[in-house]
Amino acid sequence: MTIKPAPKKSPQTPQQQAKARLEPLQFAFPILRKGQGKAEASSRFTDEHEIYRLLAAHEASGAYLVSARGMWHGGIHITEAGPGQSLDLDAGLRCMADGYLIAYRANRTYPVSEAASPDGRASIRAPYSTGFALVRHTMEFPKGTVLTFYSLYMHLMSDEDYAHFPHREKPAYWSRQWQVTPFARDQPALGRNGQVADPGQRGLRVRASPSAYSHVLGILPQGAAVTAGKMEQGWGQIRDLHGAQLYPPNAGGFVSPATAIGGWIHLGEENGGPLVSEILPDTAFDRVVVTAASCRADDAQGAGIPVRAGELIGHLGRYDSLGGGPVGTRIAHIEVFCDDGIRPFIEQGRAWMRDHSAHAEAWRELGLPAEPTMLRVGASTTLLKRNGDTFIPGADARSRKVDVVRLYSLADLARDRDRRFTEKEVDARYGRKADWWRVEGVDERGQPIEGWVREPEHPGGRVTREFAQKWTDFLCLEDAHDPAHSAFAAIEAWVDYASNADVADPASRTKLSPLMLKVYDALFTRGDGRQAVNELCALSKHYPWLMQVASRLIVKHESEWANPAKWKQLFVELEKQTGKRAQFEEEQKRIDRLAWWEEVRAALPGFPGAEVFHVHPIGLVGNFLGRAFHFTLPMMKQLFPGARPEDLQGVADELNAHIEFYKLDSPLRRAHFFAQVMQEVGPSFRLEEGFVWKSSALMMFTYFKKNPMQAIAHGYEKVISLKADGTRMVQEDFEAIANGAYGGRSDLGNGDYKSGDGWRYRGRGMKQLTGRTNYREFTNWHKNHQGEWPEDRANFEEDPDLVSLPKYAVRSAAYFWVAHELPAIADKGATADQVNAITRVVNSRTDSYEARVVNFQKINIRGDFN
Repeated sequence: MTIKPAPKKSPQTPQQQAKARLEPLQFAFPILRKGQGKAEASSRFTDEHEIYRLLAAHEASGAYLVSARGMWHGGIHITEAGPGQSLDLDAGLRCMADGYLIAYRANRTYPVSEAASPDGRASIRAPYSTGFALVRHTMEFPKGTVLTFYSLYMHLMSDEDYAHFPHREKPAYWSRQWQVTPFARDQPALGRNGQVADPGQRGLRVRASPSAYSHVLGILPQGAAVTAGKMEQGWGQIRDLHGAQLYPPNAGGFVSPATAIGGWIHLGEENGGPLVSEILPDTAFDRVVVTAASCRADDAQGAGIPVRAGELIGHLGRYDSLGGGPVGTRIAHIEVFCDDGIRPFIEQGRAWMRDHSAHAEAWRELGLPAEPTMLRVGASTTLLKRNGDTFIPGADARSRKVDVVRLYSLADLARDRDRRFTEKEVDARYGRKADWWRVEGVDERGQPIEGWVREPEHPGGRVTREFAQKWTDFLCLEDAHDPAHSAFAAIEAWVDYASNADVADPASRTKLSPLMLKVYDALFTRGDGRQAVNELCALSKHYPWLMQVASRLIVKHESEWANPAKWKQLFVELEKQTGKRAQFEEEQKRIDRLAWWEEVRAALPGFPGAEVFHVHPIGLVGNFLGRAFHFTLPMMKQLFPGARPEDLQGVADELNAHIEFYKLDSPLRRAHFFAQVMQEVGPSFRLEEGFVWKSSALMMFTYFKKNPMQAIAHGYEKVISLKADGTRMVQEDFEAIANGAYGGRSDLGNGDYKSGDGWRYRGRGMKQLTGRTNYREFTNWHKNHQGEWPEDRANFEEDPDLVSLPKYAVRSAAYFWVAHELPAIADKGATADQVNAITRVVNSRTDSYEARVVNFQKINIRGDFN
């Protein structure tokens, strides 16, 4: 992690500087919960405690900080046979935060270790994955203080293995190429002077944005192969042309090949077949691929491949044991690390919190919500019993005291109505009604207890609301430690422990390294420490209530993925007791092949050395995921990549100002809402309906059936926008089509063709509000809720163009959403049934039911709106 000043920008006036905002980093847990049965879709975790319980119950190895065998472990394991039974493994591992993928390694096929079995009867062939993905993230808080950290996903699935799982999607960042097929038959349009393109100039249009309506940059010839990086809704963004030339967009013109870099190609089907075929070159596999030019937080050009929180990173890969364990083991190792900048970053954030957190204006200047997001229940807090509206300690008050601190996401607690009780009267001391929350904990014997706490001012202990930016209860630890990656001060002590040697106190705290002793003392505050190593190794199994406490420890240790030679020390000492073992030699070969650190560091200036601070991945996400939800510009860009940033910022501002009134106050509601909006406005965020119709298609409308010559006169014939008479469609044509399609529609309240109502009240806004009646009803709704916008008095029937402005485009969609009680349908679940039920209300005659389901699934799985 690196802490440094924010990037230099052009000079600004004091007024402009005051308006500068922080962009909150979006987070998502790296795994998805499996749906119950075929009808229920997978879902995102929102409670870190649920994941800790899952790991404690099912993950026997790979716990954070110390493994089951007494080795250092800087991340967590997810295995197919363990927690994987409750996870959607087809959905794969998801990126934990917005960032840039800076390096990866993909296996074409898994490497295989071969060694004699322990019983000597047969040889062992054990496939294992060396695949990984490394993502760089930055966050800023307070203003001007930037922090860099990395998330790592190890042991990912090989290319060959994907053939066994047809429902699993390969990662989009793999260096794949797309070859233009003979089914791509786009040709240059007529030239300025009427030139016609050579018939052989056929290929695939390259567009400025991922939309069929965006500007054409050029045409890739059939047979050309390009590398595509980012993928968006069936489109790929070109990263490399590999020497391919371009046909110009218009006959007789010229286009430079460089024009296509950053452009978009459609990856779907036309003319009876696929427009492109996928090519995965051998050079993309079994080597470290560095996608970034540097690791400086202020270097946007060398950043790498953009990846959003919740996007697919990969799937669990094979990692069979060399010790004769189960065949077909699938596993992933997930970790987060950073450099020494983590200490000052946390300290500066806490200093700002001490001085400013109580002032709402200070938060507004940063563009952040001024509400705390976490509930902290301090140690020794008594959990009360509830009797109606009364809360009492009960006769067993002593045994109802929690023994360790518990942290909860307030948003997650509030989702369950049975876990919240709000007092009826305002507490005059705090100016609001107090909330009671039902929480869980353990007593001093480690027995689970549950009960109610009040905030503010709990009568039985200390209960507080906390901000994520305070890094509540996070603690940085560093000290001397054994370089051979064990938890012990000496390698010989680890060998004695691992081999069950007959020595005095093999698990004593006196055997731990100074660093691990600090870890132990932070977790276990009672006892004599004679079983310290056993307690650390069994933390998740026997002391699961300490897993959240451990998740707040940020510990400095050399990475496992650097300097593999250090592991040899362990095998040398082991062989003094066991003799020469083929398994040890093969294990060292594995470790050598798994390493990647120095290759990445050599290619990326600014990448840290191997001595780094490790952060629990679930603890980090749990801390920042719990914040109050806030729509941001990056969220909007993810859905509408072709839109103007200023329009999307206006949308985010409008949504944030009225999020509860618009009933978009849950991730499920937001996902359903935007699944519909995406289909209505498209990737370029069109807030006005387009009327580029083919003449033959216009015959579906009654007016044009009766007046076929009008359809021929105003629609295009074969080439988009080019009419039968050879002229291009113009404004007059668009208005005529709108008036013919919508004129005389009694259900829309429009006058006839000549009235012009079809064009005047055409589709506008994020839900494509259409028809005079709907514009009038929207106006009435807007007036009836004047309290939400006291100074904003608008009449959309008189001035329908207002609905094309981002602010009113949002309100028109929210009006339809709320007035038609669509949130109630959204609340019923995350399946196609709910999406289709909403679609039937929004646009019953559309042919895009399936597309809207796909929109919802992508948003929901990625966790765009956690």
